[in-house]
Order: sequence, then C-alpha cells, then structure tokens
Amino acid sequence: MRFLFSLSTFIFTILVAIGNPIDAQVLCLGGECANIPSEYQLLGNFAEPVFDRIYTNGFLRSMGDNAVLQNLNSNQSGGSKVERYRLGLGYTVSQGQEKARDFYYENSELRTLPKKGVAASPSLSFTVNLGEWLDGAFAKQWNLTTHFFPYEFGEANIPFVKIRNTDVRGRVFNYGAVLRYFPVDSGFSFGIGVFQTNQDLYLSSYDRRPTQFRIDGDKRRWIGQNDLFYQSRIVSGSLDLKYNYTIGFLSIIPGIGIVYNHGYTAIQANRFAAISTRENPDDFGSVPSAIGIRLATRHNHRSGFGYGSLGLNFSLGSYSLVTELMAGKEIQSINLSLQKQF
Repeated sequence: MRFLFSLSTFIFTILVAIGNPIDAQVLCLGGECANIPSEYQLLGNFAEPVFDRIYTNGFLRSMGDNAVLQNLNSNQSGGSKVERYRLGLGYTVSQGQEKARDFYYENSELRTLPKKGVAASPSLSFTVNLGEWLDGAFAKQWNLTTHFFPYEFGEANIPFVKIRNTDVRGRVFNYGAVLRYFPVDSGFSFGIGVFQTNQDLYLSSYDRRPTQFRIDGDKRRWIGQNDLFYQSRIVSGSLDLKYNYTIGFLSIIPGIGIVYNHGYTAIQANRFAAISTRENPDDFGSVPSAIGIRLATRHNHRSGFGYGSLGLNFSLGSYSLVTELMAGKEIQSINLSLQKQF
C-alpha cells in the first residue's frame, strides 16, 4: 500500500449573485488532494448546490417568518377583555408553504436536510387588567399579556418532524408582551406588542454507504459525517385590530395585524468525508484521503408582513378553551390553549 500524504488547505469566500454572502471553507488531507484541480471546481460541486439552490434567501426568510408568527400566536392575548388576572398554557405550531428548491445534491446524506420551515413550542401566558395595578377608569380598559417558555426538544417530542437517519435536537426560547386597549362596549380591541424569537436547531447524520460525486468530471465516492446548525434571533414589533362577537359561551374573534422584524436567520453545514482514489472509486485504503467542508450563510431580517387571525373562545365559568389561527402570505400558525381567570 502507498501512504502518500500531503496537506492542501483551501479557504475562500464566494458571493452569490442573488442572495447573501456564502462562506465556504474546505480542508483536504491526503495524497488524493493533489488530484483536485481547482478551487472553482470544488466550489461548483459543494457550495453552490447546497446553499444557492436549497437554502435560498426566500427559504431562510420563510423559516424566520414562521418562527415569528408562532411566537406572536403563543402570546394568547386573544380579543376578550380580562377583568382581573388570567393564566394560560398552550401549544403553538407554525408552518410555511415556501419550500427550498429541489435538492439534487445526491452525493451524501445531506439530502435528508429539511426543505420546509416549521416552528412549534408550548408557552405559558399571564394577563393582567391594568386597573389592578393603576388607579382610574381608563386603566381598566387595558390588558397586558406576557408569555414565555424555554423549550428543549429532540426528535422524540417533535413527532411531526421526521428526518431519516438523523439526530435532531434544539432549543426554543421565545417571549413577548402585548398591551391591548378595549374601547368601552365596542367589541373592538387594539394591540401593540414586542417579541423576541430565539431558536436553535442541530441536525447530525452519517452516510450509511459510500455515495458518488464528481470532481472535474472524475467519478469519486465518499462516506462521512454531516452536521447542520440553524439559528434565528429576531426582535419584532406588532400592531393588530380584533373584534369580539359573543354568543353564549362562544366568542368568535376575527382580526388583522402587521409585524416588523429585525434580526437574522443563519445556517451552517459541516461535512467531513473520506474520499476514494481517482483511478478506483471503490478504493479508500491505498491513499487515505479526506475532505472537510464548512458552509455558512445568513439572512438579515429587515422587513415585515401582514396577517389575518381568527380566534374561538369556549368559556365555562372561570375556564376557557381557546384556539386561534393566524395566517400570512405562505405561512400559517395555530394555537390551542387552556386559560383560567381569577
């Protein structure tokens, strides 16, 4: 066996004509690195298919908007005035319609990475009528609702996310506050809110068998480990208008709102794989060689969106079962919560 080891390190940055900068770092170890002809071919095979054609700006924006809408819906402020205090515990799911482009990067288990934005978490809310804290009739027309829930998750407790042969873990820590004004006997209410959306998602997978890829037209095979890290940090401000129509124990609450977002959504993908020789795509041992790839991109959120909402409140004494649907362009969120006034 030949043991011809060399070290070639390629560190370079490319700018995609449509989108944010993509940072691509590639480390090649072993004798086969001498047969990788140019930085251009390396970037063409690895960086562009993953981030230009899959994790596009539209997809990253959709993932961020889903997280924000889910956070807004988790607040559970509703449109029914609380006379003193209220506690609520609920679960919120959000999903977008915009998908990543078709993933034809079939050279590794990276094909299993998610292509559609989804956000979900439980939340705990607390509402107070400001008349309990401040004097005056005007203060009684205001409700303040806050919510939060730090949530650690894995594949076992997010059953709607199934990624084959991939370990999933993450953390959601969203919180916010909505100040809502109820004009006397009008049925309408006006809300103004501020929200912080924090999400981290880790995915890790390994190749079950060697798969084929090409370098400068030469067929190779590789086998290795894939890791992806997704993160969003977004501050949002919202305005909304709702109307409460009550029939007995049922309240129907339609509404409209707008939200402005400031923050970022970032993705980093890492892959380390052993590569075969140029002469024999099944030969991994005669010239042991490996490639490490790190790709990263980031979408800055400096925009907003509008949404409509429809809430249903089923009251039974001091308890209420509440569901609220929120929908923007290509994103939807639904919340189900149990609330108690006291």
